[in-house]
Amino acid sequence: MRKQTEDVMADKTSKAMGSGSKPVPMKLFATWEVEKTPPNCIPRLCSLTLDRLQVLKALENDLATVIIAVKMQGSKRILRSNEISVPANGLLDTELDLSFSLQYPHYLKRDGNNLQVMLQRRKKYKNRSILGYRILAIGQVNMDQ
Repeated sequence: MRKQTEDVMADKTSKAMGSGSKPVPMKLFATWEVEKTPPNCIPRLCSLTLDRLQVLKALENDLATVIIAVKMQGSKRILRSNEISVPANGLLDTELDLSFSLQYPHYLKRDGNNLQVMLQRRKKYKNRSILGYRILAIGQVNMDQ
């Protein structure tokens, strides 16, 4: 009986670390500043699903974890995923199950409707994590179409 319990515990810990198992689904939702909008904007809902993350070039030395963040251009509010472990060589190819849903004000006659998808890491000072995030890579999606 004890051996079976140890095997089950070892199985659970190896799955939690992500060795060959399916990714844990993360669903993040936010409603931002839609109530107090001017008449030239429409509240819209944007859903973004990410199922794979590939880092083909090492971004930084001694990078241990990264975070995927999503925000609308011009907004200070950001949706962030949990930390994703990066191997020692800095190259990463992993499956994800990330869903971002955000309600945002879509402006009709303005060029500010860009969704920004960022790869971030925690800020460090003297090898310690401090408050804040540093952007490693950024991509933009034009939401006008």
